[in-house]
Amino acid sequence: MKALIASAFAFAVVVGASSVQAAPMFYVTVDTVGNCSVSEGKPSAGQKALGETGGYANKADADAKLASIRGDDSICKGVVE
Repeated sequence: MKALIASAFAFAVVVGASSVQAAPMFYVTVDTVGNCSVSEGKPSAGQKALGETGGYANKADADAKLASIRGDDSICKGVVE
C-alpha cells in the first residue's frame, strides 16, 4: 500500500512539473525602419533587441527601457505602442 501511494505521489509530481510553463519574456525591439516597440517573445527576423537582449522578466521593465530611449532619434525613429 505504501508503495502504491509513493508511486502515485511521484507520478503527480512528474506530471505537475511537466505542465509548468516558462514565464513570458518581454523584449524592446527596433525594426528595419527604426520603429521601437515592446513585444512578448523573442524578436523576429529583421528586429534587433535593445537593452537586455535576453529579455525582461516583466512588461513594466521593458516599458521603462522603451520610455528611456523614446526621445533618442539615433535609436528609435518612432515608437509603436
